Amino acid sequence: MRFYFKLGLFIIFILGFLGGLGSARSLPRPAHREDLALKKATATAEEDRVPGLLLDALQAGGARLDTVTLEAWAVVNGAFVDAGALYEMARQAAAALGVDGDKGTNFTAQDGEGFHAVYWQGEVQPGTALFFSLQSLSGSGGEGETYLLINVSGRPREGEREIHAWLAKMRAAFSPWQAEPRLTYTMTGFVPGRLASTERERRAENILKTLEAQKVEGIEDGELLSVSAYTSRLPDFLEVAGRKVNVNVALRYHAVEGKTYIYLGCPLLGGEY
Repeated sequence: MRFYFKLGLFIIFILGFLGGLGSARSLPRPAHREDLALKKATATAEEDRVPGLLLDALQAGGARLDTVTLEAWAVVNGAFVDAGALYEMARQAAAALGVDGDKGTNFTAQDGEGFHAVYWQGEVQPGTALFFSLQSLSGSGGEGETYLLINVSGRPREGEREIHAWLAKMRAAFSPWQAEPRLTYTMTGFVPGRLASTERERRAENILKTLEAQKVEGIEDGELLSVSAYTSRLPDFLEVAGRKVNVNVALRYHAVEGKTYIYLGCPLLGGEY
């Protein structure tokens, strides 16, 4: 099992999303709490549809499911916290994620001036890898922020049901701080052998058609085809060069394995592919 999210990439990942989070950080006024609770429930219901939509799209591309990677992050404290407090926060997250016993306290820590980090990685069950990190950064004004990042990757033996179980644990890990995580999905499938360029394009088109997605841009370079698109069927999106994007499809042939891998990401693919 390969871990693509290393501790140093955490900050890069966060910076890529900060532009769209300004409104999410404002505190709700009491008169709006009921409306916000309704919006939260609606947003959760929309998110719950995402795994099924992506699995259906991957199947439309003719791929056999290989692995699923879920990533979530959020600001869990609007202040810079000390190393001891960060460790206790990590214990809470570990318990929610099902990391029990000695594993739940066997963290790796990094500390520096204006920076504390605690992270854990390992298998939570055979074939399912977990990485999570809490990082606290001091700001120029002395307040800073504290983030939680979670990455779960594996082959869901129970399909969509198991993916929802992973998501439930990830949301539970953010709940002590009433934080709503930003989610990133990556579905990886494969087809035997090498596909011709026209066949790669056809399969990518089938995936986008299933999601009712409109192509935004794409590149083709040797054995790689990568396409970004937007669909209103998925609840979240990023703005890239002023255009909405929430689907990323890539196909690449791996000669050593003799397979063409199909990667489907929402809102974008992260890590290596």
